[in-house]
Amino acid sequence: MIEKRLNTAFAVIFSCMVPAELSSAEKPQKGDVEAGKARSVLCAGCHGPNGEGKNMPDGQASFPRLAGQVPGYFIKAIYDYKMDRRNDAMMSAIAKGLSDIDIANLTAYYASLK
Repeated sequence: MIEKRLNTAFAVIFSCMVPAELSSAEKPQKGDVEAGKARSVLCAGCHGPNGEGKNMPDGQASFPRLAGQVPGYFIKAIYDYKMDRRNDAMMSAIAKGLSDIDIANLTAYYASLK
């Protein structure tokens, strides 16, 4: 019985984990997959229409895969660009234009893809 409770507790804890360095504003919210899909048009030019990522003509990866991305990682990455903790002019400009709801919706959408 105790083992079952511990397993359940660990499952809940690990499924909700978010990197500790996220501020309270950066904690994940429940997002809307359909709203995220609509907002993802902005991302599709670089990351592909289904978040599959893109390579440069020489075959080197240039735009990472977003489809199936772990929500905590995705949220942290977007907020890092938004807060200038990661440096990429295009991503920073795009992230700064995203609201917390936009980020939650995009997270839900990309996490729903395989």
